Amino acid sequence: MAIGRLTPDELSFLDRNGYVVRVNVFTPAEVAAITAACEDLVARLVRDRQLKRYKAGSYVFAPDFERSTMIKWEGDTDVVHGIEPFAHLDPALKAWAHDPRFTEPMQAFVGDANPSLFTEKLNLKRPGVGGVNPLHQDYPYWLDSAQAPDRVATAMLFLDDATLENGCLQVAPGSHRSGQWRNRTDSDEFGANEIDAAAYADVDMLPVPLKAGSMVMFGSFLVHRSDPNRSALQRRALLFSYQPAGHHTMVDSLNAKTDAHRRAKAARASGQPTV
Repeated sequence: MAIGRLTPDELSFLDRNGYVVRVNVFTPAEVAAITAACEDLVARLVRDRQLKRYKAGSYVFAPDFERSTMIKWEGDTDVVHGIEPFAHLDPALKAWAHDPRFTEPMQAFVGDANPSLFTEKLNLKRPGVGGVNPLHQDYPYWLDSAQAPDRVATAMLFLDDATLENGCLQVAPGSHRSGQWRNRTDSDEFGANEIDAAAYADVDMLPVPLKAGSMVMFGSFLVHRSDPNRSALQRRALLFSYQPAGHHTMVDSLNAKTDAHRRAKAARASGQPTV
């Protein structure tokens, strides 16, 4: 088990392939504690299930403006696919984000000795219903919210064993060297962040099955995807995305957009012109 900053071998692997894997980073007891905190958060956020839903790209979202987060649903069901961001809503989970097992290897990814959180995501693939995460890079999703989207990188901790059957991560090794790939032109504005899979039909995707407590780390240009969960087992993952210190966060960006929307709505209601 490697800990701390990336080793020379890991740095070389990262340069060639665009990602790094570390196994058995967190103990079973630690994984159980993190998983329990995640499930408690999900239960609290979706208790009333009254938020309006919107279809965007391959996903169905329910924005929670009061709590500055987005809930991602499995279509029209009451099954949650993901939540982002959430660290501001749970002190225990936020504390885990500062664990050196996350932050120290992230130094090399973001080019900063003191990487800070940009956003956090809980990715859920429930047994038999957990849906696909389409071919994509993180970079285009963050263009309008991160100060330096090319310097945002993610540490993905698996809370369950990730297998081919339950939808483990798949990566395109070396894809980070090609910059931004061609995106969809047949979808809505959010769907346009997804990669045009037809244009890259011959790309070789490498499955990365990992045991619970292991993690994979990658930058914003790595091409990746995951299949649906066709098994009877959970496939949950916690993703912390880091950036250089001093940059604003996803929550900051969401709050700014929400404030602007509220001001515009108030201005329209009062008959004042909006800019």
